[in-house]
Amino acid sequence: MTVPQIAPKDCQSDHARRSLTLAMIADQYPCESWIHVYTDGSATDAVDNGGAGVYASFPEGHTTTTNIPTGKHCSDYSAEIQALVQATSIIQDSFSECLQAVFLTDALSVLEALAGGKLPHLMEKLHNVEQQRRVVLQWLPAHCGIRGNERADKLAKLGAQGDQTDNTVSFMEKKTLIKAVFRPQKRKDDYHLLTRHEQVVLMRLCTGHNRLNAHMSQKMKLVPSPTCSCGLEDKTTEHILQRCTILKSLRKTMWLTAVSLHCKLYGGKEDLEKTASFVSLSGLTI
Repeated sequence: MTVPQIAPKDCQSDHARRSLTLAMIADQYPCESWIHVYTDGSATDAVDNGGAGVYASFPEGHTTTTNIPTGKHCSDYSAEIQALVQATSIIQDSFSECLQAVFLTDALSVLEALAGGKLPHLMEKLHNVEQQRRVVLQWLPAHCGIRGNERADKLAKLGAQGDQTDNTVSFMEKKTLIKAVFRPQKRKDDYHLLTRHEQVVLMRLCTGHNRLNAHMSQKMKLVPSPTCSCGLEDKTTEHILQRCTILKSLRKTMWLTAVSLHCKLYGGKEDLEKTASFVSLSGLTI
């Protein structure tokens, strides 16, 4: 369940933690023979407006994503559990011929609770999946640039923006709510410092749920071809931000030097604003 050679965040760089984790995943769960299921849960200040996100990647080459609101009064812990529940449904309903699935989550407390037999509902869901496939639960470090984890995080935040229900609050969540009242407020992350329009643009780019040809053709069946009008390849987020020849001049104007896709989608506030501005100036409908 742990990552070999991983150290506490304050003792190890994000680059090192990411490299160690990706090496472990490639070695133990090669993408050619494992379904990779990244899950994440999110709640405002860890207690309000929860959301769950799931990003699943299959050996056949396709991906599946989902996001749901998890309740007006919801802890990160509860949202993480619901994300895993959603993930089991995705895998159980999948037509993939792959018989191995690894659930990758940064929710260590949830994994520990499962190991202690404290989450019977989730255990039952996982057991149902095990009737069809081999299942492994794997912890991974949060917020160090692992693509699948970052996508699940964005999806969870998107889910938290949905219509929330007045859900029942457990005793443990009541304790969390009380503690939150006295907790010093943290500075908002860079994504939440963007305008609403910029947030929507970035969310659509990150999740792939957008109006670019690849999604509109392969997922929505609304356009005949996923290919970009430049003719190079499918019109995806990565294509327009990194390689589209039609947008080459605009890219060079916006980014004077080469910038990674990760920085454009998950960087600081200025990076994200620049990406949103690029999309606006490109005239693309996202």
